[in-house]
Amino acid sequence: MTRNLSLKAASLVIAIFLTYAVNSASNTSVVSIIVPIEVQNTPEDKILVRPTKRAVQVTLKGPSFLVGPVVSSPPPLSVKLPAIEGDRFLANLKASELALPPTVEVLSVDPPEMEFVFETVERREVKVEVPRVGQLTKDLVLEKIEIEPKMIQVKGPRSELRQLRALETEPIDLSDIEGSRTVRLRVRPPSSQVSVASSEVNASVVVGLVPQERMLPPRSVELRASPELPSMKVEPSEVSIVVAGDREAMARLSPSSVIPYVRLKAPLSGESEVVDVSVEVPAGVRLVKVEPKTIRLRRENNVEKGSGKVRKVR
Repeated sequence: MTRNLSLKAASLVIAIFLTYAVNSASNTSVVSIIVPIEVQNTPEDKILVRPTKRAVQVTLKGPSFLVGPVVSSPPPLSVKLPAIEGDRFLANLKASELALPPTVEVLSVDPPEMEFVFETVERREVKVEVPRVGQLTKDLVLEKIEIEPKMIQVKGPRSELRQLRALETEPIDLSDIEGSRTVRLRVRPPSSQVSVASSEVNASVVVGLVPQERMLPPRSVELRASPELPSMKVEPSEVSIVVAGDREAMARLSPSSVIPYVRLKAPLSGESEVVDVSVEVPAGVRLVKVEPKTIRLRRENNVEKGSGKVRKVR
């Protein structure tokens, strides 16, 4: 029995000593920390635009073992907005709005007040653009990038949306593209104040083989006109043509399938007339150049009607 009493007495003495040690001046801390501001009750049709950095410096005093956790994880200082009119509100920053242990004291809040500025929230649709980095391999050429959706609705402060011309996605690396394909890209909001209705888009990348050019032997120009029109002479009678297409199209191309021609729908107004040269090319082939681009048609009274290269107007 006596032994138990001795143990209890010793425990009481130790507890009193620890309490004194903890609360002694040597174990009291005074520190300044940066505390975030948490704004509550923001009007639904408005958005807080200033200050952009919402924080204050708070000086605390209290037992070191209690102040330490507060320093490592500062609690927010809450600001509850009343029903405000207009776009500005000056709030007093109260120490009582900090959730702190009872024995931790707030010595100061700097600044003691802060003005909050609001803007009207707007919504609008903005086009989407895909930035590009890298380059395609030498045998590929980018034909187009189609985006779906092409437009995305955004929501944010009126002043910022009025300056917003387009939304950008994350860039697409062309060096990774080996053929036409569709990729999923994240949309980048222009700022933390602006929200987007769709966070991703589909980008269909269409590529083709680099076209090969080919110069053809001189080709005779066909005159396409109604049989009842007078006979005419083509000067010059031949033109040089350069065409282009992918390897397969160029391999199967026959020069005879490339036809330069001029079309005449009415009699010449004089003895001669300068007209543009057109060129028929097969599918998969495109015209690069024709020289000369124009030729002269001249009346040829000594040529029998129907002679020469003449076709009916189709």
